[in-house]
Amino acid sequence: MTNVFAEWAPKYRGLDYWPRPIAPGTKACKIKSWQTPDGEIDPGVLEGWLESHASNGVGLLLGSPFPDGTVLGALDIDNDDYTRVVRTLLRDPPCGRIGARGILFFVRIKSDAAYRALTVKAVTGQSALKIGELLTARRLAVIPPTVHPETQAPYRWIGSALHETAYTDLPLLEA
Repeated sequence: MTNVFAEWAPKYRGLDYWPRPIAPGTKACKIKSWQTPDGEIDPGVLEGWLESHASNGVGLLLGSPFPDGTVLGALDIDNDDYTRVVRTLLRDPPCGRIGARGILFFVRIKSDAAYRALTVKAVTGQSALKIGELLTARRLAVIPPTVHPETQAPYRWIGSALHETAYTDLPLLEA
């Protein structure tokens, strides 16, 4: 897995996703203007990343459009206690990934949906507990086989890999 970005970025770009190189030992893209959609970046720059960041991990810039007018988003559940209920609410989504804890499910959302923290509030009136986030345009989702910085193990797919999943099979969230 020495050239993760060089190997995987062309596959995702060929499916109209927007891959970004993930700096070693992080969950971040360190390229200036990484949040810019692919269509607004010179193709030569995108190709150059394959060489200059070949051994980096791979993440996807969310917000890439689908033919039905929706865009790629992700529901990132950070609390293991809530992964099962979210999986049920999404009707067993076909594509997710696991890192250190929780799970991230890829979804389709309307293009104007905004980032949201997801919280639950106990019946007892306690303060809200953050359980995850709805990740939308200009947010990043790290994907396999990138190595997670805490576990030192590769992220792994749950269900099908995103590149093997039809976008129409992803849950549609009316956020």
